[in-house]
Amino acid sequence: MVTSETPVIEPTRTEISQVVDTQQINALPISGRLFTDFALLSPNVSVGHTSAQSPFTDPNVIRISFGGQRDLNNAVTVDGADNILAANGSQRATPSQEAVSEFRVVNNGFGAEYGRALGGIVNIVTKSGTNELHGSVYDYLQNSATNTRSLLTLPGFNTFRQNQFGATLGGPIKKDKTFYFANYEGQRRAQSPTYPGLLFAPVDASVAPFLPTGVITNLDAINAVKKDMGIPEENLSVLKIADTDNALLKIDHQLNKDNRLTVRYSILDARNLHQMVGETLDGGGIGLPSAGRNGLARDEALVGTWNSQISPTLVNSFLGQWARRNYGFIGVTGQPNLDVPNLLAFGHNFGAFERYNESRMQLSDTVSSIKGKHYAKFGLDTNYVRNFVIWPGFTPSRDVFPSLDDLLVSGPSNWNTAACPPPLPPVFTAPCIAAFFWGAPIGAGPFDPTKPSPPLGTTWQNAFRPDQAHNFFFTLNHSYWGFFAQDQWRITPRFTLNYGARYDFESGLGAVVNEDHHDFAPRIGLSYSPDPKTVVRAGYGMFYDRYTMTFFFVSGPQRPPVIPGLPRNTNQTTGTWLLNSMFIPFPLLVPCTPNAGGSCNPFNFPSALPPGTAPPPVLDTAFENLITSGSFPANALWAQGGSVVDRNQRNPYSEQSSLEIDREIGKGLSVSAGYLFVAAHHLNRPIDLNVGPHIGTQTGTNKDIYAFALNVPSFGSAGTAPGGAAPGTNGIFYYTDASGNSVHHALTLQAMERAGKYFRLNASYTFAKTLDDGKFLVFVDTPQSNDQRSLERAVSNQNVRHRFIANFVADAPDKPYVRDFQFSSIVTVQSPRGFTVFAGADFWNTGNPVNPRVDQLARNTYLGGPLRTVDIRLSRMIHLGEPKQLQLSVDSFNLLNRANVDEVFTTYGFFDFLNPVTGQPLPVPKHYKDGLGSPFDPSFGAPRTMLNPRQFQFAAKLAF
Repeated sequence: MVTSETPVIEPTRTEISQVVDTQQINALPISGRLFTDFALLSPNVSVGHTSAQSPFTDPNVIRISFGGQRDLNNAVTVDGADNILAANGSQRATPSQEAVSEFRVVNNGFGAEYGRALGGIVNIVTKSGTNELHGSVYDYLQNSATNTRSLLTLPGFNTFRQNQFGATLGGPIKKDKTFYFANYEGQRRAQSPTYPGLLFAPVDASVAPFLPTGVITNLDAINAVKKDMGIPEENLSVLKIADTDNALLKIDHQLNKDNRLTVRYSILDARNLHQMVGETLDGGGIGLPSAGRNGLARDEALVGTWNSQISPTLVNSFLGQWARRNYGFIGVTGQPNLDVPNLLAFGHNFGAFERYNESRMQLSDTVSSIKGKHYAKFGLDTNYVRNFVIWPGFTPSRDVFPSLDDLLVSGPSNWNTAACPPPLPPVFTAPCIAAFFWGAPIGAGPFDPTKPSPPLGTTWQNAFRPDQAHNFFFTLNHSYWGFFAQDQWRITPRFTLNYGARYDFESGLGAVVNEDHHDFAPRIGLSYSPDPKTVVRAGYGMFYDRYTMTFFFVSGPQRPPVIPGLPRNTNQTTGTWLLNSMFIPFPLLVPCTPNAGGSCNPFNFPSALPPGTAPPPVLDTAFENLITSGSFPANALWAQGGSVVDRNQRNPYSEQSSLEIDREIGKGLSVSAGYLFVAAHHLNRPIDLNVGPHIGTQTGTNKDIYAFALNVPSFGSAGTAPGGAAPGTNGIFYYTDASGNSVHHALTLQAMERAGKYFRLNASYTFAKTLDDGKFLVFVDTPQSNDQRSLERAVSNQNVRHRFIANFVADAPDKPYVRDFQFSSIVTVQSPRGFTVFAGADFWNTGNPVNPRVDQLARNTYLGGPLRTVDIRLSRMIHLGEPKQLQLSVDSFNLLNRANVDEVFTTYGFFDFLNPVTGQPLPVPKHYKDGLGSPFDPSFGAPRTMLNPRQFQFAAKLAF
């Protein structure tokens, strides 16, 4: 039965927030039983996509965006304790749904007591025991036998089974004095990955004649190439496993009438196997099984709070927390990362931490005082955090191919006839490989590429030898400090003013950045009730966040390089530290005619082949020697590269302002209209400092074209036969600063209905636009032009133009045949996301084959499919005699079985929208299913990942 514990409108509340209480938690259909799904019930909240194409930010965690901001800039607290990981901005383990009393989602205008978030806040409050003994036993089941197949599900890859089970128990240890609450929840989940259909499509007719006999599909060809390289073939029959055990114990003890002590311990063990398979990885490709990771986590927290009533008007709250998370994200294989940008990814992907361990000690104290019309709070909060991260980077190597055909068969590299950068002189024939990045364990001293690294062996079990792990780790011990003061002044019964300020800083980061001590954040909010049924709320504030530390742990392990024949960087603006030198030895797969003995000279460049012909791929043993033993081919070229962060970067912050009018109509209905403005500054974004000089613009697109940075005399002068600038000898030097900005405008309409004790409805519509000038720190985010970074301003990854979400809970009347039935639903309708149209190769000579866009298109101009889904639950409570009750329920997620596309392929395959033969304009694709596609890449516009099809969940819960 629905109950109402809060007033329809809250006349003294100045923040824009929403509470999800116990009734909604128990009644609404939630797949996976995740707290993030409850946060998404609020307006101006959506699934975040900051970290799209970057597993750095923990792929097992669903991210949420508040007010169009990056999903790593939020705060999550559990019983007041900080629950965010400093290493990547993800939330740590949260209590199970059965252990939660309420969620409060604060979208905007939160008080000065909350800090280290420029987006939003989620406060999770866990249950406590009472004087009555209560408990429950429950089980939730899903299985592919009752589910519909996804649009991308292929025959033989339809396994899905999930079992979530657990129990709760709470009651008194000593009545009116000491209480306990305990919960255990386990999950056992196995699911087939979804793979793009192009794997099973016939190979391109132009390359089929040059492939081994029996190769029919692209997957056959991929496995033939890997076998020729001595690398194991892909096994698509793996299952993605997600098994967890989550436990919580909470003790409340009333020391005396003025003092209460609470202690909570929680622990989660997770075993997530073959993660990232079938998902988008760094570089944009869909991960195949060899790119999978096994995530093994243990997350613990011990939290104590002591609330003391010092006097009738003065209360002190002290909190202490010890927390630790150990997380290994080990590659399923150590194979080289063969990468077709924005299409497919094989092997050990570089864009994820191999391990991160984090421990935290938190102490906070808050004093609350009520005096007359003032309710004041002031306090401090400090956290000491220890981070340990292993990131092996491009070890053993990352090999980037402009297209799938270029991976499958070698061909002539002729800039004038095909997109196959870097352009080799026409007299040479070499495989179409865009870039080769090599990472090697380099120890504590300078890196000398003339000396081989420890051999890996050829089993490809590990990306690096386990005894070399010390060469790739970085530790960082640092602290957060926060101080605040705020006051709620109820000037009149109708007018309330909230005002305050907060000051935050971080210490212990001197090894990476210069500490920022400028984070003073004033905040003010007001609420005014012109009549008993109307409230007007308004507010403005500044909200500082933590440093985005992901790239601290990427640049941290790097060492000074010693590259023969190349200068060493010594300027801080270009960096002096290097983990991975980036190399392009060529050719790797050598097109040549075997001699009588069946072998080739890998460095004997033949004459160009006739148009339309290509030789079969021949494994270059020098390539395998390079990535397994570090032995360089005699004719290999190498380049200096690496990454560094701006030492002078400031902490990110946002300015937020809001206006909301809330009106009660009748006895249970409230409607509201609001406007939200959020502008964020000092956001991280990357740039490649090692791009060569600007030498002109591309005809038609006006894109800058860059020269290669280094000339090799043996290649002749630039632009002359037979050579010129050495192809690909720049080396990407990745630099991240805090020059990014974003802005979000939103209009929100909301209605909440509480029709007596039988019905509750909450519905909202948000019309919004979010712009920014960079989204995150992966290779696809470097600017198109280093001299024109301002032109990167475009629609954000977080932009959701229209979003409607409604949920309701309805209890049947107390009549025969229908009593004790309950029906609930969540309806979501959302406009399409934007996607960037990529060219698919390094047409502008920047050295980055991943990020070039077609023509002059901005980011996120191609719209995917809309999201429309209806989730329902039907349940019946069966009374077994006081106090036992058995609840049986059936949930259906995506009841109407709509094919909701999550991501689409957007590699166009060429640098402009002109027919290369006739010169005539080609139609510009605008949105999913517009029928335009690309004449250069047949996969353009096709779905790459899908959201769930119709699924059923069956549950039973015995409560006593």
